[in-house]
Amino acid sequence: MGTVKKALSVWCDKAWLAAVYALGLAALAVLVFNWGNLSVAERIAWALAVGIPMHVFEENTWPGGFFYMNNLSFGSTEPLVYPQNRATNMVTNLGAEIAFVLIAVNAGTLGATAVTVAVFFGLVELLNHTREGIGMHRRFKDKGKRTIYAPGEATSLLVLAPLSVFGIVWLANNAFEWTQVLAGLGICLGVAVLLILVPFAFNLRVKSKTFAFKGAGYFEKYLG
Repeated sequence: MGTVKKALSVWCDKAWLAAVYALGLAALAVLVFNWGNLSVAERIAWALAVGIPMHVFEENTWPGGFFYMNNLSFGSTEPLVYPQNRATNMVTNLGAEIAFVLIAVNAGTLGATAVTVAVFFGLVELLNHTREGIGMHRRFKDKGKRTIYAPGEATSLLVLAPLSVFGIVWLANNAFEWTQVLAGLGICLGVAVLLILVPFAFNLRVKSKTFAFKGAGYFEKYLG
C-alpha cells in the first residue's frame, strides 16, 4: 500500500472521528458560553452541531456497527465492504458536521431555514433508525435479538428528535417565509445526495476492499 493510500486509510479508520468530536466540543462551548446572546433559532442550530457528534459516537465508536445494518438495508452481500465503507463513512459524517457547523454560524441570518434543517434531519434519522432497527430485529431474532435497538437509535430518539420538536414549536410561534422552509429541506436533500448517495454509488461500482470495515460492532454478537 502506498504512503498516501496508507495515510488515507489511517485517517478514514478512526482519526477523522477525533475531528468530528473536536467540532462537537467546540459547538458545545459556543452554545454554553454564548447561550444568553443566542436567539432560539441559533440555539437549535448549535445544539444540532453538538448532537451530530453524539450520534456519530453511537454509530461508530460505541456500540458502533451502524454501517453493517445500513449496508444490509441496501442489499449488500458484503456488508463490511459496500456501499458504505470507511472512506464513505468519513465523507458522510465529517462532511455533515462541517455543514451543520456552518449553518449554525449563520443561523442568525438563516432563521427558519436553519430550524427546518434541524426539524427535517431529526425526524428522518428517527424514522430511518427505527425502520432499520426493526429490520435487524427480524433478521437476528432467532439468534437472541430481543429489541429493535440498533446503533444510532438512542441519540435519534433522545437528542435529535427533541430538537425536531423544539424546531416545530419555534416554527409554529414565529413568522417565516415558506421559501426558508424549502431552502432548509433543500440543504438536507443536498447533504443526503452529495455526502451519502454519491459516495455510496461510487463504492457500489468499485466495491473497494481497501477501506473495508474490520468488524460489525454491535452486531458481532449475533454473527457467531
